Amino acid sequence: MKKFFAALVLSFLLAPLAAASFSDVSEGYRYHASITYLEENGIIQGYDDGTFMPDQDVTRAEALKIILLGSGIDVSEQDAYELPFSDLVNDAWYLSYIARGYELEIVEGYDDGTFMPEQTVNLAEALKIITLATDAELPEVTESPYDDVPADVWYASYAQYAKDLNLIEPEDDGLLHPDQTVSRAELSEIMYRLMYIEEHGLEEFDISLNWQSYQNELGYEVKYPYDWQILTISDGGVVLWNKDEGHNQAGFDRQYPNSASVSIFVHENSDGLDSGEFFAEIIELADYGDDVVFEELTVNGLYALQVYYERNIEPIMDMYVYMPNDAILVMYGSHGNGALAEHSHDQVYGIEVSAVYVEDAVTSVTEWEEILEEARSLIMVEEMGTYVLQLFDDRYLIETDTIGVGTGPVDYYYSAGGDVTLKYERSFDMILDVADGSTTAF
Repeated sequence: MKKFFAALVLSFLLAPLAAASFSDVSEGYRYHASITYLEENGIIQGYDDGTFMPDQDVTRAEALKIILLGSGIDVSEQDAYELPFSDLVNDAWYLSYIARGYELEIVEGYDDGTFMPEQTVNLAEALKIITLATDAELPEVTESPYDDVPADVWYASYAQYAKDLNLIEPEDDGLLHPDQTVSRAELSEIMYRLMYIEEHGLEEFDISLNWQSYQNELGYEVKYPYDWQILTISDGGVVLWNKDEGHNQAGFDRQYPNSASVSIFVHENSDGLDSGEFFAEIIELADYGDDVVFEELTVNGLYALQVYYERNIEPIMDMYVYMPNDAILVMYGSHGNGALAEHSHDQVYGIEVSAVYVEDAVTSVTEWEEILEEARSLIMVEEMGTYVLQLFDDRYLIETDTIGVGTGPVDYYYSAGGDVTLKYERSFDMILDVADGSTTAF
């Protein structure tokens, strides 16, 4: 056994922080909730320059720290550690975590006597460490959980466990990609979901919990997944669309194997029908076939009717929500039947049941003019970007330039109400520019 000595100054790694403070983790970032949660619980920390570097691949040492602390495992510091690894550095911050992980047989080294603390971790390896640290009861795998995860491969049970709890989600092609390296943000998301499940006594994580929101001036708001697009169509309708990039999909009007969409309209209900009468008409007029399923339910306190028809080409998942102003929120959902079908089904359903009525949702022309005037007055003003973004309640992320302008990632947010795109630089929390329409060509 080699003896390694620890520095006493490492105790600050365990101290919880009051609030998220990373300059490269903006409010609109898809992993904002998970990173903030872990930081507030003292599980992660950033770098001296105030960044977290969420897109950077996580190392074996970093992953072990996040997983151990996120699993509630006590990690006590010692003056010295006896470990059988030849490549560890005296006084390194990771010694206590490697020692504890090795003691609990959660991690081991390589045949050449090294641990390789700075080596990156792939998804299959990360899931194994997580299940070992949490002493999870693994399911028996009889069928492949993903098309690229055979039922008899060594990590199949770890993948199935994570899938069952919604700790992970497939890529846009419907595959897991177990050999792909894991970023600091992605591992934070997995551990956040696991901790959230434990904290709230849930059976699985709600994938829609931290989705971004779209608010329409016609009186409704829905949540939708990151990477989905919003397209404005006739009569004030919109389409939430997950484009099948892998099959070169050009338009939303026809489903491709891994695409999905929800078209949203508002029916004025000029006849003044109550919810029961309106739903009865829908059921009477529906022409889906014998396999159609109608279910009356409540969506965020509102009466609703779901129409579900599973067919081979593209399953239909329609939802009619009766709003307090007697109008009907109509959502036509469908998805392809490729490898992403199961996940797309959950996403479409998540969108439809997220609908809420927004009283006084209409923003006047004068109010938009005032908002735009204030936003433009704060262009290139550091530490005011988040404030400006919050002025646009209907904003949604249309693209992220991870390279940015040399200082950090740049996000492009579109506001349909203001009909402008806001170019936001994370590092300085600053609006770089405001352009008319939906565009990234500044």
